Amino acid sequence: MSQNRLRKEAEKLIKSQNTAGTSATNPEKALHELQVYQIELELQNDELKRSADELEKSHKRFTDLFEHAPVGYFLLAEDHTIINVNLSGCIMLDKPKEKVTGSPFHQYICADSQDKFYFLSQKVLHTDNIFTEEIKIRKDASTNIYTQLQCIRDFDVLSGARRIRLVMFDISERKSIEKKLKRFRAALDSSADSIFLIDYETAFFIDVNDAACRNIGFTREEFLKMMPEDINPEYTTENILKIRDEKLNNSDQSATLEMQYVKRTGTLIDVEVFLKTVTIDDEKLIVAIARDITERKKSRDQLAAYARELEDVNKGKDKFLSIISHDLRGPFLGLKGYTQMLIEEYDLLEKEEILDYLGKVHDSSKDLYTLVDNLLKWSRLELGKIPYEPMPFNIYDEMESLMKLLTGIAGKKDIKLENKMDKDIYPFADRLMLISVIQNLVGNAIKFTRKGGYVKISAKVKGDKIEIKVADNGVGITSDLKEKLFTLDKGHTSRGTAGEKGTGFGLIIAKEMIRKMGGDIHIDSEPGKGSTFSFTLQKSDFKP
Repeated sequence: MSQNRLRKEAEKLIKSQNTAGTSATNPEKALHELQVYQIELELQNDELKRSADELEKSHKRFTDLFEHAPVGYFLLAEDHTIINVNLSGCIMLDKPKEKVTGSPFHQYICADSQDKFYFLSQKVLHTDNIFTEEIKIRKDASTNIYTQLQCIRDFDVLSGARRIRLVMFDISERKSIEKKLKRFRAALDSSADSIFLIDYETAFFIDVNDAACRNIGFTREEFLKMMPEDINPEYTTENILKIRDEKLNNSDQSATLEMQYVKRTGTLIDVEVFLKTVTIDDEKLIVAIARDITERKKSRDQLAAYARELEDVNKGKDKFLSIISHDLRGPFLGLKGYTQMLIEEYDLLEKEEILDYLGKVHDSSKDLYTLVDNLLKWSRLELGKIPYEPMPFNIYDEMESLMKLLTGIAGKKDIKLENKMDKDIYPFADRLMLISVIQNLVGNAIKFTRKGGYVKISAKVKGDKIEIKVADNGVGITSDLKEKLFTLDKGHTSRGTAGEKGTGFGLIIAKEMIRKMGGDIHIDSEPGKGSTFSFTLQKSDFKP
């Protein structure tokens, strides 16, 4: 309260005690001044008492706030001695105040944080800036806490000595959560699967793991500006939100989809994506876990192809057994019938009749031998028992020897057999297999060529391949019959122009041998206009 105000208050009190209109003498004035001064002193004393009470209350409030604040307050001398500390600081150190006060602060710091605190204190003592550092504090021999220190320089009012004002925050719980998050993050990033966190409302990527960056080729920063449709154009935001509303509306719902992702390079990869909604605090997210199934899908497609192939093989085997049982039965029945007639009617038969029956027995045994020989060849090919021994050789020279054998067969039907092969052609193939193939194809051509026709054999070099053709002007082949010639389950046999029989396995065996030598066989034919069988072989680099 100001001096003028106190005086006015005192005069007002004196005036109220005097009679109105009475004139004062000099002694009375002196007395009046004394009275005013006395009352002024009394009022001032009351004012001081009230101020003292308010100050004490403020001090108590400040002390309570200082002592019970949720952080530790420390005042340190330049040598780190604790000058003052609040109750929260003592609780953090788990020591009574009288033991903490006067002790060096660095004795409570763990060994691995001592250097950090020393350098922190030096920075604080030499500037007016606020510095923050994370320091590990030792409560006792077995317990440590993680703290964050905020420090600023202070000066003693009387001596001017430098001091450190320090605020200590216990961040042990935060560090524990951070550690758990780091472990969880490490587990996520160690996964081979791509993991995405997607905003439930906007469908933007919120976070991805390292595998997503590795597998698709974008950085985490790039992903955070992208949406699922950026790596899969088929799944637009509208589609994603539709899937969300239909399959992920409840936290217990999930969905698994197969789709393709476009990598940064433009390559497509097949993925299986597991989707589920999760709620973290009040935030709803979609978790997407994508697994690369490119190899699995490829294997699945291969297995499906193998299954179809196996089914075809099984059908072929069934058909094969059916054909075998039928084709074997004929020659055996013929042998059985003719031999039985010879035995039962031997005494009644003329010599010419016996010879006729024996001829038929001979023909049946030849057919049976050919069939069994072809069956053995086919089975050995299938089991890989026929050795494959490729070598360079002159095909023209080999054909000259074979032509002598085949010319006799062709001559019986007055068919002209011509060797049109180039003389200096050297395939890299199995010689015996190639001779067997050509013999089969030429024999087949003779069988279905009419009397007076021709069969031509030619071979020419085409790049790194040799093309061999067997052409005739025989009866030709219909388009539906072409499909049956090389397939076991559609095996077909026909009689030749002179009634020649066949087993139906010759062309199948020829195709298998050509395939084993790395080639392929084709047919060009029209009914009534003859046929041309052509196949390829690898050319040899041999120079005679």
